[in-house]
Amino acid sequence: MTRAGLLATTEPASAPPPLSSEYLDHFYRDGGGACAIMSVAHFPDEILTYLQMECLAAFKTALDEKCDAVVELGCFDGRALEVARAAGLPYCGIDINSGAVAALRERICDEGLDAQATAVVGNAQESVLWSAQVPGRRPLLVLPFNLLGNLSDPRRALMGLRSLGGTVLVSVFNEQPRTTAVRRAYYARCTRGLAEPAPGRYGGTVFRGAQGFRSESFSAPALRRLLRECGLRIHSETANRLGLAVGARRA
Repeated sequence: MTRAGLLATTEPASAPPPLSSEYLDHFYRDGGGACAIMSVAHFPDEILTYLQMECLAAFKTALDEKCDAVVELGCFDGRALEVARAAGLPYCGIDINSGAVAALRERICDEGLDAQATAVVGNAQESVLWSAQVPGRRPLLVLPFNLLGNLSDPRRALMGLRSLGGTVLVSVFNEQPRTTAVRRAYYARCTRGLAEPAPGRYGGTVFRGAQGFRSESFSAPALRRLLRECGLRIHSETANRLGLAVGARRA
């Protein structure tokens, strides 16, 4: 896609339904739009550089913080499984979509990683329900691909992860106009009724669409403040022009 194509303004869309506190049930569970969001065929080229940055930041953080496991929230197809494999660490993927978890379990079996990896159906905002299945005492807890900006209650998720110990790595889109244009082009391929972006809660912009789709970006100062307010101390930051990945531990 050309730069002109990315930055072109889309035609106004019909207003999406109001955001429900149960929106995860509508979009990210089975039968929702999560498969479209995660389809590589829908990724603009620049999304791939963001994902490369995220994976390298996760690998470096796992080594620097001497983590003994990798736990990926919103894992879907399990990209961070490759981080765990490269670092020689146990892996646990958590996703609210049972179909994605079943597919990841099949991949784990096909690749002979049954002794190293597992996948669990669970909600990132309800860590108390799956925390017993987290391997290791110093896990790397990865919130990949702007997952934090998709959650209705980011504070609840971060507070739950803090209680697990280990290191949290949060990867988010930034608030820059070019990033907003890339996100608009991407989301337009994935969801119906996409509305124009509105100001978000954390210095960025929020997109909404059909089936309760919602995605919010972050400014770096707002993300740092949110982490501090949730009792997490920042230890590392990695960024490129689309986003940033921040590593933090319990203060």
